[in-house]
Amino acid sequence: MRTRNLAVEILAALAVPALWYLKPAGIQFWPALVIGSVFFLITVIDIEHRLILHLVTTPAAVVFAILGFLNPELGLKRALLGGAFGFILFLLLYLLGTAFSRWAARRNSVPREEVALGFGDVTLATLIGLAVGFPGVIEALIRGILYAGIFSIAFLILMVVRRKYSAFMPIPYGPFLILGAIWVYLQGWTSLGRLLGM
Repeated sequence: MRTRNLAVEILAALAVPALWYLKPAGIQFWPALVIGSVFFLITVIDIEHRLILHLVTTPAAVVFAILGFLNPELGLKRALLGGAFGFILFLLLYLLGTAFSRWAARRNSVPREEVALGFGDVTLATLIGLAVGFPGVIEALIRGILYAGIFSIAFLILMVVRRKYSAFMPIPYGPFLILGAIWVYLQGWTSLGRLLGM
């Protein structure tokens, strides 16, 4: 536990000067620090407990919306559209995952409590949309899904090689979504913009 606490504190301490040094033009430091701190907290909790707490995401959504309103390059409208897009998309994925879990449970192949996505992932996608706005949320979520897929394949291969594989092994999904969000927040929706010719 002491090693874990020390590692978290060191990472948090290094992230602040890194953000100050690396932040692109147009990114204000203090709003970026607030958003980054929330995402860091969510990442640590999700890795350790596979939970994304509404106690964190609900007040953070209000703060992110205010930051979007105060950001002239984003604006409240784009922030709210991004939040709505993230919520609706991941709500649909959550409902599909829940339906699949019920089907799998009936076939006795997976415990009922194991779901592909939790509702915390829905609230996190909403937060990401509020942070990066629309259409940036599209690239952020696509990147997060791709990062999670790449990790899952590598993890699956490792477990097979070590002969520790079992079906439906859960992994925390939030950190990968957050990686996609951080990329878009700091770099802009560059890939999506090139794809759309914008």
